Amino acid sequence: VKDGDPIRIDARPEARTIDLLISDEEWEARRAAWTPPPLRANQGTLFKYIQCVATASEGCVTDEVGTKSASEITEAATKTPAVAELEAKIAELEAKLA
Repeated sequence: VKDGDPIRIDARPEARTIDLLISDEEWEARRAAWTPPPLRANQGTLFKYIQCVATASEGCVTDEVGTKSASEITEAATKTPAVAELEAKIAELEAKLA
């Protein structure tokens, strides 16, 4: 949401919505220009958590031992912006090592 964007708030108990009133073209332009924010941590426990935890819709599971292989879990999980950013960072670090 940018300063000056029109919004509509419907606080009725049956609705409870907040809508951003911009055109579809503006949505697409903003999506195309969006870049994920930097990770809040790049080392330590929080960084390890960011790397290992599943999404909230998957129960935030951090230990999948004995249920599926790592590749099966990775393929099944949707990529959040944090995961995509993390993969890019790993690729960058691997390229530096090569």
